[in-house]
Amino acid sequence: MTMIGNREKVKFRDLVSRKQVFTPCVWDCYSAKAAEMAGFEAILLSGASLGFSMSGVPDLGLHNQEELVYATDRIADYSPLPLVIDADDGFGDVVQTFRTCYRLAKAGAGAILIEDTPNERGYARFGRAMEAATLAGKVDGNVPHEVVSQELWLAKIKASIEACQGSDCVVIARTESKLEKGLDDAIERCVRAAALGAEMTYVHGLRTLEECRKVAKELPGWKMFGDVATVNGVPFVRLEEIEALGFNLVTMHYLEKGSMYGMMDYGRHVFKDRSTRYADEHSMGGMTPAEQKASLERDSGWLDAEDRWKAL
Repeated sequence: MTMIGNREKVKFRDLVSRKQVFTPCVWDCYSAKAAEMAGFEAILLSGASLGFSMSGVPDLGLHNQEELVYATDRIADYSPLPLVIDADDGFGDVVQTFRTCYRLAKAGAGAILIEDTPNERGYARFGRAMEAATLAGKVDGNVPHEVVSQELWLAKIKASIEACQGSDCVVIARTESKLEKGLDDAIERCVRAAALGAEMTYVHGLRTLEECRKVAKELPGWKMFGDVATVNGVPFVRLEEIEALGFNLVTMHYLEKGSMYGMMDYGRHVFKDRSTRYADEHSMGGMTPAEQKASLERDSGWLDAEDRWKAL
């Protein structure tokens, strides 16, 4: 399909080979557009954000392969930014993981995360414990966060790599074993995944520069730092420090809170005033009317194309 507007998509592999890429989480075309307009160069389709936006369910692994492929196809077709996909555990066994990655690569994924959690997964099950954890990222021992065996996960990584052969899609091997088995186990898993051909690895739960240095010492190649955030106003790590250690993909959440605040702010004014004047006259941060219209992309060139097609 020829994209209306003729916007060329950058390949994820080419982008991360040049520099560190700071990447927000998105869930639909509008959030992808907002990230693009803010200057970001890549986006990540978050499982948690997709679950809430598509079905109103928490991150408990409740959305399925069909829903993820559908969302990937829509966003990848719309946005020129490389799209990273949170594919959870691959939605089943090794064969299902192959099919998941094959379909996602065909749908336009620039990279796919495959993790080592069992089917009973999701941030909602352990997120509160992580938020209350020490900076070392060690969760309360009373809040288990199980992972599957190395052998099963590595089989899924092999299947994922084979599924993406012949495409521009990168497999990111994501392990969450640090939270229960410790950092050494997580590093071992990623070392083995990289040896199988995973182009990027991701140890989930890193919280300090010292941990990043340990990972970098034992794990060469491209690495991801996920969900960077702050504690008491201080970031877990500084991006320039971990860039030097090979962490060339850093992801974070901000659009969820930003979009909800914006919609609530507009809504409260409109509801109070019984008028859309606040929304109609809002400058969106100093944008001209033409820039505001372009940001919403109500037609994206489709109407001009329609006129051209109908012309005899």
